[in-house]
Amino acid sequence: MNSTEKETEKAAPATAILPDVKEIDTRLVYGFLDAGKTSYIRENVLNDVYRKYGFTLILCFEQGEEEYDAESLAKSNAAAVYYRGGDVARFCQDAVEKYRPGRIYAEMNAMTEGLREALPACLKKTFAVTLIDWKTMPLYYANFMPMMKQMVADSQQVVFRGCPSSDLLAPYGQAFRLMNPKASYLRRDPMGYHEKAFEMFLPFSLEEPEIRIGEDRFLPFWLDALDHPEHYDGKKLLFADPFELRSSDADGPWSFGRVVMTCCMQDLQFMSFAAETGEEQAADCREGWITGSALAYTAAGEYGRRKLRLRLQEIKRAAPPGDLILDGRHA
Repeated sequence: MNSTEKETEKAAPATAILPDVKEIDTRLVYGFLDAGKTSYIRENVLNDVYRKYGFTLILCFEQGEEEYDAESLAKSNAAAVYYRGGDVARFCQDAVEKYRPGRIYAEMNAMTEGLREALPACLKKTFAVTLIDWKTMPLYYANFMPMMKQMVADSQQVVFRGCPSSDLLAPYGQAFRLMNPKASYLRRDPMGYHEKAFEMFLPFSLEEPEIRIGEDRFLPFWLDALDHPEHYDGKKLLFADPFELRSSDADGPWSFGRVVMTCCMQDLQFMSFAAETGEEQAADCREGWITGSALAYTAAGEYGRRKLRLRLQEIKRAAPPGDLILDGRHA
């Protein structure tokens, strides 16, 4: 083999190694060191009935104090393999070629940048969970927020393990729900009992026909409207503080909301609602800051799911607020 052929072989994509392997059901388990990832995977593998239907492969990209017992795994038609460095895709595919699993658990390493993207195409990511240990959560929340946000944003479920009371989690509810509004959040107490982690607190009454939304109320309103648009259907909303109006073109459609920092200055998002105006408001409908009121209503959005929309009324141009960015990290 000449040098050109060697370079071609080296550059060949790793996905070509297993052309006969179909996509494999893969569950990603995120968390910082000692968050309980190994215990979580072991409980699932040893206690479910999948052993009757196929082989389970555990890809370990992080090894903490807990270890897998090879003999117990073998009885459950499973095995664990450990990543020691090198090409991630090659490691995964060598393990798949050896064991030919029907499903995979991947114990992810939060400190390894780009790990998820390095997984080969034959691993079909069907579910992802982030485990957060309550004892170490304040440390990681204060010092590794971008990493925590990446894990949470990629997960369908987030579990706070070992938290003795839901009241302790309340100050973090808004921040986590902004990281991933679609995820389910669970609290697991020290005895192993699971319950919903966050109850949304609304700083206004839903019984009133008119609801005042200032900048201090916008994020709870936005999050609640995302889950329960019916709460606001037919209500009049009063916007006393300036909010931003944006449009992708001169004729709309319009988006009405605020820029929010969900974890750090590198992660800003425009949290908004689709908005429309009548002819009498057209002259004031330009990109910029406005105050006024809106009639809220629901309409079918993508995949038929109902979303809250705003029909702007009595709008006025306004000066920008003193702080152009809302901090979503604190309730």
